[in-house]
Amino acid sequence: MLSFDWFNFICMIINLLILYFLMKKFLFGRVNRILDERKKEIEKGYLEVEEKKKEAEKIGEEYRNHLAEITYEGEKKKKEEDLRAAVEYNRTINEANEKAAEIIKKARDTAKYESRRAAVEQEKEMRSLILSAASKIAGSKGPANDNELYDRFLENAGSSDGGNK
Repeated sequence: MLSFDWFNFICMIINLLILYFLMKKFLFGRVNRILDERKKEIEKGYLEVEEKKKEAEKIGEEYRNHLAEITYEGEKKKKEEDLRAAVEYNRTINEANEKAAEIIKKARDTAKYESRRAAVEQEKEMRSLILSAASKIAGSKGPANDNELYDRFLENAGSSDGGNK
């Protein structure tokens, strides 16, 4: 049967206490020191991660600012180029309009000149016809002959202007 021995029980408790104090002094101290060091390393790693995260956010913000700046500059240059193109377009249109107006003016001047020249030619022809008729009338032999000369003059004048009355 089982019996309970107080002496063994007390020795066992003393052995456990000695074992606990020895383990605490030689084993747990070192283990706790290693755990503390590891905990400090992990905390240091977290701090480094936080610093890197802040640095990355800062770099990201700088990148976004730089990108916005580049976009703004690009839009500004595009607007400047659009403005230059509009100015060049307007200048080209104005030059074309000036040249067209000059060509139209020259055409009008040429038409006026040709019209005057034609009028002068017609006047010369009329004078020669009148002189011709006057000389025939002056050399005519009477009023009956004069009527005949007038009729021929009118026929000649009608045929010389090409039938345009």
